[in-house]
Order: sequence, then structure tokens, then C-alpha cells
Amino acid sequence: MSGRYAALSILALGAGLAGGIYAERFYLNPTSIAGDTGPEILYWVAPMDANFRRDEPGQSPMGMDLIPVYAGQETSEDPSTVTLSAAEINAIGVRTAVAQTSDISQTIETVGFVGYDEHLTSHVHTRVDGWIEELTVRAVGDLVLEGDILFEMFSTVIGSASAEHVRTMDEGNQRLLEISRNKLRSHGMSDRQIEEIEATRTAARNLQVYAPQSGVVIALEAADGMYLQPNTRAVSLTDLSTVWLIVDVFERDIARMSDDMTAFVRFEHLNGQVFEGQVDYIYPELDAATRTLPVRLRVDNSERLLKPNMFGNVSLVPNETRQALTVPTEAIIRTGGAERVILKTGEGTFAPRLVTTGLRDNFGGGGRTEVVQGLAPGEEVVASAQFLIDSESALSAGLMRMAPTDQEPARGAGELLAFDPQTRMATIRHGDLESVGWPSMDTTFAVRADIAVARLMAGQQIKFEVIRGADGLLYLSDIAPDDGIAATGIGMVEAVTEDGKLTMSHDPIPELGWPAMVMDMPVSELDAGQVPLGTQVAFDLTEDADGMFVIVAVRPIDESAATQPNMTEPDMAADMPMEMTAAEPIVVGGTIDAIDAETRRATITHAMIKETGMPGMTMDFDLVDTLDIAGLPVGSQMSLTFERPDGMTMVLAAAETVAPPIEVSGTINTVDPSSGMANISHGPMTGIGMPGMTMDFGLSPSLDVASLPLGEELTLLMIRNADFSMTLVGVLTAPQVGQ
Repeated sequence: MSGRYAALSILALGAGLAGGIYAERFYLNPTSIAGDTGPEILYWVAPMDANFRRDEPGQSPMGMDLIPVYAGQETSEDPSTVTLSAAEINAIGVRTAVAQTSDISQTIETVGFVGYDEHLTSHVHTRVDGWIEELTVRAVGDLVLEGDILFEMFSTVIGSASAEHVRTMDEGNQRLLEISRNKLRSHGMSDRQIEEIEATRTAARNLQVYAPQSGVVIALEAADGMYLQPNTRAVSLTDLSTVWLIVDVFERDIARMSDDMTAFVRFEHLNGQVFEGQVDYIYPELDAATRTLPVRLRVDNSERLLKPNMFGNVSLVPNETRQALTVPTEAIIRTGGAERVILKTGEGTFAPRLVTTGLRDNFGGGGRTEVVQGLAPGEEVVASAQFLIDSESALSAGLMRMAPTDQEPARGAGELLAFDPQTRMATIRHGDLESVGWPSMDTTFAVRADIAVARLMAGQQIKFEVIRGADGLLYLSDIAPDDGIAATGIGMVEAVTEDGKLTMSHDPIPELGWPAMVMDMPVSELDAGQVPLGTQVAFDLTEDADGMFVIVAVRPIDESAATQPNMTEPDMAADMPMEMTAAEPIVVGGTIDAIDAETRRATITHAMIKETGMPGMTMDFDLVDTLDIAGLPVGSQMSLTFERPDGMTMVLAAAETVAPPIEVSGTINTVDPSSGMANISHGPMTGIGMPGMTMDFGLSPSLDVASLPLGEELTLLMIRNADFSMTLVGVLTAPQVGQ
């Protein structure tokens, strides 16, 4: 007996040992099994926080078991991309739809009520007093035919007039007979009854009243034995083969209303049957109570299905339609600041896309929305469960960077397919716009009013910047040919300076916001000695690495005009004023050298103007009318504010005294006279909290650049400009402890 127990104990011990080995291999070390039997496990993540990663299994801070991420399932580097497995896609019910081009029109949706066609309605009155002796029409709704007797009325006037007519017939005087007939007609007797009197030669006692048209009785005041007077409407008849539908058009839709629209009318109780009608009349006055414009429609009712006072839903559709890209309306995610869709970018991967929508739900069969910008035909968008995908926190973070602003515009390049200078609309075939997640496609943009467009021509390769407006549309904040030329000006070279610059007297250059002036311009890759002096030339400007503009080509006007057959230089100059609009004021450091009180002009030496790339120089400026000349200091370093009423011409509007220079120890490393900039290593400026560093600073125009010592420890005199930039205004050769 003890031997049997011993054998059982040995078997139990063996089974436990085998189970322990199995558990250790398959449960405590699952990574080895995964490596042997399936895809490689890259790492383990928390189910509720994909940013919590570990190299081995365990638990998340929330106490949940970590889940493995296999090779091929790793998260995209783009934080706005969401990856879902097939099971997850099925579980949340993701459905997609393809963006497609559809015929759309600006349909007006409204409601209306059926009414009688008053053009087909008749009202019956008598012209004499009398009593109704026989009433043929008994009730409202009776059908009558034209010529049917409605009622007979006894009238003493009719009796005497008809008897007089019989006597006139006996006399045989045709002139008196015609007068008698007209008298009966004036009492309301029909020619039919007059002929009966003449045929029988018997006076009529009663007046017979006939139906003037076929139709339905819609009002009946006459009754048997009633004393009837001319001011009483005895019977009203109407033809229901055509009816009116009076609809109300809201004020927001009035501008789109036209009298050639087609109306489609639906009534709930008629099982979806659609009636087609035409606009019959647009009333001249709004309803004061409802603030809507009544519009009268004429609708065929030959089947007598429409009854007065029926309520119907009406779609007013213009005869002209246009093609546009559309997606299901439910695919659009609308927030307070933007509209977007969730785009299917691959198998199981989804990404947001910033879009701008147009017409919605009121064209075609309804249920679709026009996409004005942001999608290309054929792209696949999520039409259901998109809000679940959109709720990913990483996705929301990615969406914030997708709205280009004035400070961070989206930049791109492509081909200018078309440009309409009247509407300032440009259609561009552009490459990928990564900052907004747009692929290569054709997009139409509005061009901002202050952007010069004289050099734009269809077929050009262009570069551009777009920002998002308050209406959700992306518009062009900058556009120029992608040929390296920033602008082309017209002017005359007056001289060549000793350092190789061209003294240029030029017309306004709208692309740069420069007014007409005389200035010394640096050149690049151009032999200044070969430039013609004293003749009109066109010159090309390009922007260097420091933001300064240099002349790279000069050519006579005739040659320049030949290069652009669609736009001669005189035409270009003539068109320039049309592009001028007011621009933001410019604040720059400088000195007022002299003032002419009679002409209200001042000679000013200013620093480089970064906004327009204009180098530092001395020139004359007009003063605004409100500026007090007596209060303007001459010869002092000032902060100058220039207004630009036409976008180019600079007018001095204000001058404020600049604070004393900041003294700081430092070394001038290099100087670039052409740009008016110096590279300086300086110590800390404790007064403004700036640490010591090496950076570029602007140079005051009053400095003798050639005499600045390089590589020496100096005391630098710096002023702080209105835009918080710093300008070097002087140096002290003996180093001192600065601020």
C-alpha cells in the first residue's frame, strides 16, 4: 500500500516539474516564444498612453497590462497620423467615401403654400338690383362649364328695358334697335339672351346670369329669393388646372434669387412625388413680420392633386450649374476655428487634412458638401467614426500647426495656370504643401490687394506663400515668378560710385513697396562700367542672404519690352499705381539732418529698413500735415515712424527721441558695408537682460564703416529700436564695463 502512494507521489512531482518548466517558458518569458513563432516584438506600451513604453512586459502607471508592439506596427513619426488595426476599424465602424466632382448650384431651400391662380379666377356681379328666382349652383365646390346658367334674377329694370326693345323691333328703325341692344348689354344681359328676345319677340322678365369660364365654385353668396345688388359678389369661380405656390425667401438668399429658376416642390403626403414649377413673379416688398420675400410660383395641377393651402417644401434651382469637388457632409469635422476631414493615407492609417468648404447640402440630391480647398479628386475620406479618430490627443496637437498664419505662412512652388487681374484669383498647380498636409494638386487662391501682380503670366513657374483668413480660405500673401528676380524696376542710372554702386533714379517699385527716389544700389555679377548712363533702363533686383536687394541685370527699355510681349515697360509703369494700397507704418532709427518749413520736407539719414530691404541712406521725405515742425530736433538720433498711404511713398509721421546708448564691452568680428550689418561678440547687457552672445547688428548710417576696428576689445554704443532690434551707433576704443 505504501509503495502505491510512493509511486503516486513521484508522478505528481514529475507533473509539477513539467508544469513549472512550461509556465516559465511560455508565461514568464513570452518574448522568446514571440521571437520563435511570430513577428518581432519591438516594445511594450500602455493601452491608454502610447508614450509609455518599456522593453519588457509589465504594467502601466494605471495598473493595466502593457501590450506588445510588433514590427510593422510602430507609430508614424508624424504625431497627427493614427494607425488602427483591422479589428479596431471594424469595431468602431469606420466607413470611407471618395471625393468626387459633381454638378452643383446654389439652390435655395424654402417652403410655401398652395393657392388659387388668380389669373384664372372670375367673380360674378350683377349690374342691376333684383331677386333671385332660380339658383342653379347650389354649393361651393360645384363644377360648372363656361356658358352654364348660374342663376336667374327678376328685375323690374330688365323687364322694362326688354319690353322697350320689343317695341323698337316693331318700329323697324335699325339705329334705334342697336341703341336698345346696347342698353340691355349695359344692364348685364348677354347677347345670347338678347337673341332669344328678338327671336320670340317677347319681353324678358328675368335676367339670366351665365358662367364666364369653366371651373369650380370657390365662393357663393347668392341664395334662392335673395335680393341681390351690384355690390354683392354673387359667385366666384376658378380653374384648378394651374395653381400658385407662394413661397418665402429669406433675406440671406435674396441676392441669389432670379426669375429663371426652376422650382421643385415636394409634399409629404404625396409619397415623394415632385412637382415642377416656374417663377411667375417676385414681389417688390418684404413681409414686415417674417422678414421674407414672397415669390409666386406657377405649378401645373392638371391631375388635381394639389389643393389650396397645402404646405410644401420647395427647392429653387438655378438653370446654370458648375462642377466642384464634393464629399459627404458627415465627413466634415467643424470646430470653432477650422474645418477638416480625416484622410485615409494607407491601409489602416489616417491623417487630418485642413479644408475649406463651400455650398452644403443644398444641391443635387443633398447630403454632400463642396470642398473649395484642401482635397483632390479621388482622395478617400472617413465618413463615419471620424470623431473617434479625431479625438486622439496626438492628432489634435498635429492639427494646431496646420493653420498657416501671417507669422508662419505655408510656402510652396508650382506653375501658374491662370490669373484674373480683375478678380485677383490665381489658379496654381503646386507641389506638396507639407505644413498644411496638402498633396500636389490644382488650387485657386485669392491674391491679397497689396501684392504686385504686374510680372505674373500664365505658364510661369512661381513661388508663393499662403495664410488662412477668417473665412477659412487660404489666400496668397506673396507670389512671384520663381526666377530669382524679386522685382523689376524702371529708372535711370545717373552715376557709378567709387565702390561700384549704381546711383539709380527710379520709379516706384510696387513689389518691394519702394517709392520713387534716388539711391545708391549695389550690384552682383554685373560690370558696372558697362551700364549706360543717362538713359531709361529696366533693372532686375534679387535679395541676398542678408535681406538686402542688389541689381543683377540692367537693360534698355526696348530690350526689356521685347522680353515680355504681353506687358511693355510703359504699360507696367502705367499699371503700377493701380496696385497701390495703404501699408503698415515703418519704424526705423535715423537722424533728421534738415527741415524745409515752406515745403514741409525733411532731409533724413535712416538705417536699413528691413520691411522693404531698403539700405540705409540720406534722402528727402514729406511730413504729415499734423506733425509739428517746431518740435522736431535736428541732428539727434531718433526713432522715426513713416506712414505709407499708397503702400510705397514714405511720409514722416512721428519722431521720438532715442534713449541714451547702451554701453557694452565687445568685439567687432566682421563688417558688411553693402548691407549695413556687423557681426559682433558682446558681453551681457544687464539693463535689458540680454546675455553675452555673438550675433549680427545693424550699423547707424552716421558711422564711418571703414574706420571701425576689427578684432579689438571695445566699448560698443548700442541703441534699442522700436522693434527691439539693436543698432551700433558708435565705439569707444578704451574698453569700459558696460551694462
